[in-house]
Amino acid sequence: MPLAAFVVLVAAQGFDHASFLVMTARHGLEAEFNPIVVAIAESFGLPGLTLVKVAAVAILAGVVVVLTPRRRWLGRAVLSAGVVAGLVGGISNVATF
Repeated sequence: MPLAAFVVLVAAQGFDHASFLVMTARHGLEAEFNPIVVAIAESFGLPGLTLVKVAAVAILAGVVVVLTPRRRWLGRAVLSAGVVAGLVGGISNVATF
């Protein structure tokens, strides 16, 4: 997998997280639709949520690295799902602004 693919993954997930921070600063945590994100934020605060987000992206990237040599299509599909999830999350957060 080219490095650019991982940069796109990190950018999409970073967009999701940054837009979440702006959204919750303006409207509070009630504006978040994902109950898992709400539970993590309530339990561990924003620093804990940030650590979970970073860990999730790192795990996803690791899965892609392991899958790609044997099942290139599956590695690309997992990477694409991670990018799409970040973009959808970020766009839905921006729509709430």
